[in-house]
Amino acid sequence: YNDSILTITEKSCADPYVICDKGVYYMTFTADGNRIEIWSSDSLFDLEHRATKHVIWRPPPDTEYTSDIWAPELHILHGRWYVYFAADHPLFGNMSHRMFVLRGPESTASPLKAEDWDFAGPLAGMPEGQWAIDGTVITLHGAMLFVYSGWPLGQSLSASIQELFIIEMADPVTCVGKPTRISTPEYQWEFSGKSGINEGPQFLASPDGRWCGIAYSCAGSWTSEYKMNVLEYKGGDPLAGNSWEKWRQPLLRASSDGEAPYGPGHGNFVLVDAPGGPEVWGVFHATDGRTGWAGRRARVMRVGWGDGGPYMGDGECGRCTGDVDHFLYGCKGDGCECGG
Repeated sequence: YNDSILTITEKSCADPYVICDKGVYYMTFTADGNRIEIWSSDSLFDLEHRATKHVIWRPPPDTEYTSDIWAPELHILHGRWYVYFAADHPLFGNMSHRMFVLRGPESTASPLKAEDWDFAGPLAGMPEGQWAIDGTVITLHGAMLFVYSGWPLGQSLSASIQELFIIEMADPVTCVGKPTRISTPEYQWEFSGKSGINEGPQFLASPDGRWCGIAYSCAGSWTSEYKMNVLEYKGGDPLAGNSWEKWRQPLLRASSDGEAPYGPGHGNFVLVDAPGGPEVWGVFHATDGRTGWAGRRARVMRVGWGDGGPYMGDGECGRCTGDVDHFLYGCKGDGCECGG
């Protein structure tokens, strides 16, 4: 197992989300909070320079979805492209963050043409008045489910606690029923000061499909202590809270030796055809500096698999490299200076 981390962008690409379709990698990310942008490339390596870059949508002014566009995700559902994103009203700011949907072309077409995208509206059926961000769509036992980060139900001003919820979907733009809370911050390492944060949920599954769960990010994204943890799916009804078991130790955090990168989190997981066979790669952002949101560059790290499920190194960030061969095949000795 090679635990090195490959840096794939020079610029800040917070909240990267990658999907591969027909041999093409598409990446979205938080693009200055004012647009939906998609990069496409035939390779994840050197993505920033190899990719073509397309702005597919900009919001109109003075609406409930005009500002602070966060963590867009590109999905293929029911034969069509969709983008899910969080946004807020410029007059009301963060407290008004809600989830919204763009409807794109059929999945047989490219998702890169702006004229093929329409604003589908707020995600219907979400709890009225609940602050919500970082929504993703997963499928379990044939059911389409929406998983998101939200303030506690009934607490419209609770900016200090973010929890994870799951709700059933009737179709790609409509949720039905009531959401179930599947995670709340409980361990000290899920907090930064008084802020307990569970966000950025992402589906994670082994290449053979025998293990699955939800990876999520916790603690403050503005700190070096941002990290990823796992909710393991234990079977049964995925809409039941007791079907998910939180791990007691993080999946991935910054290295204890103080070396960069810091604050690994908020990405997703991609099944790739690696030289040795199918592998799951985690794509996430991490910083070169210890504090702040600046420089959240996109990185890639392998996910390994054992009897207990997934692991990423020894639970800490491995060596950061800009050399593709070293990422694929490992560094040639301790004296290697391939950092990137």
